[in-house]
Amino acid sequence: MDSPTSRITLPPQLDQRAVAALVRSGILTDIKPNQKTLIDGSAVTQSDGAGVAFVWTLREAIRAHGGECEWLAFPENLLRQLNTYTEAVETTDKDSTEAPSTASRMSWIVTFGRKLCDHWHTCGSVMAFVGEVLCHVPYSLHRKFRMGDALLAFVRSGAEAVPVVSLIGFLLGLILAFQSAVPLQMFGAESFVGGLVGIAVVRELGLIITAILMAGRTASAFAAELGTMKVNEEIDALETMGIAPVRFLVLPRVLAGTFALPFLALFATASGLLGGWLVMHLLGFPTSYFIDQLRNFVAPKDLIGSECKAFVFGFVVSAVGCWFGLRAGRDARAVGSATTSAVVTGIVFLAVLEGFFSVVFYAMGW
Repeated sequence: MDSPTSRITLPPQLDQRAVAALVRSGILTDIKPNQKTLIDGSAVTQSDGAGVAFVWTLREAIRAHGGECEWLAFPENLLRQLNTYTEAVETTDKDSTEAPSTASRMSWIVTFGRKLCDHWHTCGSVMAFVGEVLCHVPYSLHRKFRMGDALLAFVRSGAEAVPVVSLIGFLLGLILAFQSAVPLQMFGAESFVGGLVGIAVVRELGLIITAILMAGRTASAFAAELGTMKVNEEIDALETMGIAPVRFLVLPRVLAGTFALPFLALFATASGLLGGWLVMHLLGFPTSYFIDQLRNFVAPKDLIGSECKAFVFGFVVSAVGCWFGLRAGRDARAVGSATTSAVVTGIVFLAVLEGFFSVVFYAMGW
């Protein structure tokens, strides 16, 4: 017994508009299973890519329902286009099935290469940004420089951070003195607690803790401020007016951060020494003895070297925050990501620079 047969007649103009009308009529959804379909193309006089794709889709839908189709009086040009389209689809499907095996073999190489290129490009961008900031530093002496913005950034990143920096420095000196006094008492050397605290706080810990706090407090603030400006298209407006964002927005913040960190490091160092003095006082040593310990163990070059590092650390932390802020995306999530990246990258740079300065000062005999 022969299977039931249906007939579909195509319109003369088989273009995008006609295809849309055929799809809306439900011609692709009304196909019955296991049915032979006659597709009459005798009336077709003109067709475009949408028409060819529709004919191919119609044929595949009939085959998917277990039926077969037969062409009736199809134009030669439409049949050639249909064959070309079919070959292209089959080639694409073949490539997609073969690609995963090749991709799986090359995935780790490609991923490593792309990440390496991305990091290299990022390093180049950072160097270019630092160079641009340094080139704009002489502009700070110009009368048109926005000194008010720099002072406001200095107050926010420096003066307002004095309480928290002093508290952390005091607790750091207190804890360091207590933790070192216990093992030193085993050897009867608790008198050297003051000198140990002085060396550690003045040379390294006071500055490092302050720089990390600044990275979490100031670099994140700079990144969030500039990122929000970018979302609000304020930076685009500056560039449209011919004003360099680095000179107008970045330079005041970088200068403020550069001078704020040495200022804060002094408070952290003084607070740390105060914590060490308190422990020495509780251990029964007079204040004069603690001061003598500092004179014997801590040299002026230790404080000078720490302050020199503080200027570099302040510049790096501020520049990193501004760099991520200027390159943030244009939505809230991108601003949050830029803020997080600024803090993490700033802390990593601080660790790298601290290691570099340690080697340099060791070579100098400091």
